[in-house]
Amino acid sequence: MNNQQVGQTIVPYFMVLNAPQFIEFTKKVFQAEVVRIDKLEGTEGVIHAEMKIGNSTIYFADTSADGSCGPGVCGDLNNDGLVPIQMYVFVNNVTDTYKNAISQGATPLMEPSEETGNMGGFVDPFQNLWWVQAKQ
Repeated sequence: MNNQQVGQTIVPYFMVLNAPQFIEFTKKVFQAEVVRIDKLEGTEGVIHAEMKIGNSTIYFADTSADGSCGPGVCGDLNNDGLVPIQMYVFVNNVTDTYKNAISQGATPLMEPSEETGNMGGFVDPFQNLWWVQAKQ
């Protein structure tokens, strides 16, 4: 994890229940590219991974069903059922991105329209809230 490499001040860190499914979802919806995956030795559990969405980097790792960061990583940190993260993403085509997300299992929250400023919202299968708006 090196902010000099990513050129960002803030890097969002997603805690997900299934890192391989999260990778597939973000690849299909945002054309994300995997940069790095570190697994817990002797397991398939992802303890740290990085993906690029456009010119931005996100970090993610597997968590457990109770919301903790996983074995030995973050101690007893728990999200108590709250949405793990909300993201605001500028995309080339809001409608296409929104429809693609829904087709990949996301739950609709706000359909893009003129009334919403061509912004849409959905919750991915990992309970993360995504807001998408056209690049300006």
